[in-house]
Amino acid sequence: MTRVIAATANIFFSLLLGAIALAFCAVLFPALVDSMINFASDIKNSVTSAGIPVKYNIWIKLIFKEESLVLMFFVIIMRILFALLVWGMSSMVGSSSD
Repeated sequence: MTRVIAATANIFFSLLLGAIALAFCAVLFPALVDSMINFASDIKNSVTSAGIPVKYNIWIKLIFKEESLVLMFFVIIMRILFALLVWGMSSMVGSSSD
C-alpha cells in the first residue's frame, strides 16, 4: 500500500512541480521557453509529415500539442529529480526497500 501512495505522490508532485518550473522558466527565461515551443512544433511537424496513415496521424495531431510537449518535458525532469531526492533521502536514512 505504501508503494501505491508513493507512486501517486510522485505523479502528483511531479505534475505540480513541473507546472511551477514551466511558469518559473517562462517568467525568467521567455526566449528559452519560446525556443522549446518552436522545437516541439518542429518535432510535431516532422512526425505528422512522416507518411503515417491518416487514421493514426489525426490522433497524433489531436494529442500532441506543442505546449503539452513542453509541459511533459518539465514534468519528466521533475519526476527524475523527485525520484533522485527520495532515493537520496532513503539511502541517508539507511532503509532499503529492495
